[in-house]
Formats: sequence, structure tokens, C-alpha cells
Amino acid sequence: MATMKSWAQDVITCVLCDKPCRKFCNDCQVNLCVDCLGKHVGELQFQSHDIVHLKNRNIHAVFPDCKTHLGQRCEVYCKECHESICIKCTIGRHKTHDVSELEELVEIRKREIEKEVEELESKIIPKFQEANAMISNKIDYVATEYAILEQKLEELRKIWHQEVNKIFNTLGSLISSKKNMSINDLTNQQTNIAKLTSDMIETVQHNKQIMQTKNASKVTDYESKSKEFINIPKNVAVEIPFLKTNIVTENKLSIEIGDFKAILTETLLPHKSDEDPNLQTTELPDEEKMITIIPTENDSLIRIACTELNEAWVCGEKQTITRIDLEGDVKETVTTKCLYWPDDIAVTKRGELIYSDSDGGTVNIFRSGRAETLITAPRGWKPHRLCCTKSGGILISMSSGRHNRIIRYEENQISQIIEKNEDGKALFLEGICKLYVTENENGDVCVSDTNASIVVVLDMTGRVRFRYDGSAAKIKGPFNPNCLVTHSSGQIIVTDNSNLCLHILDRNGKFLSCLDCFGQQRCYGLSIDTDGRLWLAFNRTNEIKVFHYLK
Repeated sequence: MATMKSWAQDVITCVLCDKPCRKFCNDCQVNLCVDCLGKHVGELQFQSHDIVHLKNRNIHAVFPDCKTHLGQRCEVYCKECHESICIKCTIGRHKTHDVSELEELVEIRKREIEKEVEELESKIIPKFQEANAMISNKIDYVATEYAILEQKLEELRKIWHQEVNKIFNTLGSLISSKKNMSINDLTNQQTNIAKLTSDMIETVQHNKQIMQTKNASKVTDYESKSKEFINIPKNVAVEIPFLKTNIVTENKLSIEIGDFKAILTETLLPHKSDEDPNLQTTELPDEEKMITIIPTENDSLIRIACTELNEAWVCGEKQTITRIDLEGDVKETVTTKCLYWPDDIAVTKRGELIYSDSDGGTVNIFRSGRAETLITAPRGWKPHRLCCTKSGGILISMSSGRHNRIIRYEENQISQIIEKNEDGKALFLEGICKLYVTENENGDVCVSDTNASIVVVLDMTGRVRFRYDGSAAKIKGPFNPNCLVTHSSGQIIVTDNSNLCLHILDRNGKFLSCLDCFGQQRCYGLSIDTDGRLWLAFNRTNEIKVFHYLK
């Protein structure tokens, strides 16, 4: 016997009210109670209604009303007009059109949808779920590794900044003390002026009363107080101390403020990777492993910049820049404002594409598919090669005639110019070749000076750490460094277009290996993706070769 609860769950109610229904409209496919029959038929009086008992209902698809003939339901589908029509329409403007039964078409579409659902559930969704799981594992791995890195960074912070914090705490206390003294002196002066002003206002009121009195004695007894107020109190002399910094020697920095002076002595931790097991040099294979060769439609392919995905932006000697994947499929093409073609391209920390326009003197960024000016070079200088730094800044090689320099921009403002050493001598040789620049994982600035046939590596302050001239590689021809990149392990990879090979160095300039992977052509575009794969752009065949160079 059914319980009250189960009976209530089985009750089918009317679509127009909440009463239990006993009737069913086969044409409209709705449940109706006896009281609502007339209302239902009246509201849809131009349509047919097959009213039956609920138990005799015939469930089927509900066909739409004809838009042309009132009261007619669509039973046919016009394949030429792509719309549902009624029987009358087939003898009207659809008379010569190819039509099919709507019910048959519905069944065909349902089977197609069912097949699609089955494919999604059995094949596609599991692949995405698997990819999602892999990404989750990768996120966990990245989070763990970065946590270790952050812990080591904090340990280094304590070692490097113990003396710095002491000095700057003293400086802070000194500045705070001088600030309080100056403000107290100014406050006392302000209080004195306010009191004198109040006394003058009181004197004015008293003098006005005397002017109106009829008592002659008060007038004759009046004594002027103007001499007391004629001179405004002297201003308090406030001197803001000047913070002065100066490089005393190669590794000493002096800081002066007022009578206080401190000297910071730089204590460098070892750079050699073998002294830190977490920063050991990744092992190199006997030969590189080719991943793929990607053909492109660029004219004289010269520049390449990898994105975070298996894709890269590429450009040749024309105004457009193209984003392609590993299969060579074009994903996006954008048009620059260059008179001829971009001098270089790069991808920012946020994944935005930037390019240098040496003729226009600007570095531009693409946002919402449109190029916007991001940086304008100083007057007389032209921007060339680009490198987006980990901090979100940009390193730009610039030239003025035969002079070359590197300029660091932070938030689109110049924060550093790398041009001369501590003795005021030029770091880079004069010449027509432009500097190539990249940043290493430890913050070093790596520069290919093709005019001098040398790679110069500087620390973050602009001091030279080492130079590499290619002699350790024991190559036959002269060393001709061009584009260069760095690996997450700190290795520096440099193209050599004279010897058609790559030179690989560790972060301290030690030569590790040469990779002979150019064939018989020169490489003018080099990039490295997040998986450590090298992407080389060759301008003779307009092809991109992708390599694994590490084991």
C-alpha cells in the first residue's frame, strides 16, 4: 500500500495550476486538470487540441506554430530556407523547395546529439580531465620547487642584509629625529605667531572702543602697542639633509646623510654552481635531439619569441608578426606600425607581445589586437633588441650612430643605463652591429657584442662579471656571437654565425659544449620555451628547428 509520502511524490499536476491532472493534450504535450481544459483551448483557439485521458497520452516532440499560417503547426522542414513550415507552406512560397518531415529530422538530430554526447563523455572529457590532472600535478611541483627557492632566498636575505638593516635602521632613526626637531621648531614658531595675532586683534578692538568714547582721559592716556607687533618673528631655518651615495671602490658603497656616514662592503656568495647542489649544471647530451622542423611563410625569417604554450611569435622582413604552433599552424597575425619590419620581438611577463621599431624610435605593445606605443627612445637613440625581465621590466639595446648601450626600463621609465664601466670607459665596442641582450636567472645581463666578437656578462649593477671570446670552444673560424638566450639552470646559449653552431656556457662563463645544428645556414632568431626547448629561426629556408639540447 502506498504511503502518503510516496503518493504525493507520484501526483502529476496541471501546468496551469497546482491541482492533480487527469487530462493530457497530445498536440501541446501538456498536463491539464478538468477545470483548466477550457482555459487551455481558449488561449490557443487557432490550434488543434487532441485531449485524452492522462493514461492514454502519447509522448512525442512538440512542433512549433507556423509563423505564416495562424493555427497551423509545423510538420515539415525546408532545407533551402533552414526553417520549420506547415503543410500549407509547401504549396506556397516553399513549393519548389527541398523539404523533409520535421519528426524524421528531429530523430536524426537526436541521434547526432546522442553520438556527440557519447564522444564527449567517452573520449574528449577524459582527455581534458587527464590534462587537468597533469596540470594539477605540475602546479604542485612548481609550488613545491618555488617554496624551496623562496626558503633559500629568505636564508640569503638574512645573510646579505644583516649589516644593511643595521645601517639603514640607524639612518631611519637619524632622519626621524631630524624631522621631529624641524617640525617642533616650526610648530613653536606657528604658536608664537598665533598668540601675537590674537593680541593684535584684541588691541584693535580696544582701540575702536577708545575711538568711540567721550572720556577724554582714556584718549589722552592711550599708549600705542604698534612697536610690539611691527616685526614678524624670524623664520625658522629648516635644512633637509641630503642623502649622498657613492661607489668608493669596486666593492664598497658609501652612504652619507648629514654628519652620518656608513660604508657597505659587498660580500659575494660563491657563484660556482657545484657549491650549491640545487643549482648544479644540467647534464648535456653528446648531441642535440631534434623535435620538429616548422616551415613558415615569412620572408627572410629573422626573429622568434616563445610564449608559455607550445607556440611562438615569428617575423621576417615584412610588417606582420605571426603566432604559430609546433605543427606550423598559424594561430594569429598582427600588423605593426613599422615602416619596414620589426627590429626585434619579445613576450612580456604577462604574455603580451612587444616589438621594437627602430625607424620610429619606439617600443610598442599589442593590446586587444592593436599596437600601442609603450616606450619612446631618448632623442638621438634607436631601439633594437629586446628582453623582458623577471621583474616585469624591459632591457633594450640601443644605438646612436656607432655608439651602443643597454637601457633598463621599469614601469616604462629608465632605471639603468649600461654603457660604461667604473673607470668611465665604454663597455661595448663602437660599430654598426647592434647588441643582443638577455637576462639570466640570477639577474645577470648577458650581451652579445658582435662588433667586438665577444659576449659580455654583467651583474645587476652593471659591473662586468666575465667576458667570453669563444677561444675555449677551439673553433676553426672567428667567433661571431649574435642572438642569445639563457636556460633556467643558468646556462647561456649563444649563436655563432661564423661557425654555424651554438656555444653553451654555465652561469660563470665556463665553456660546456658546442652544438653543430645549423646545417649550412645562419640563425638570426633564437628563443627558449618553458620546457627548455630551443627554437632556432633560419632566414634562408624560413624554417624553425626545435631542439632538446639537455638530457
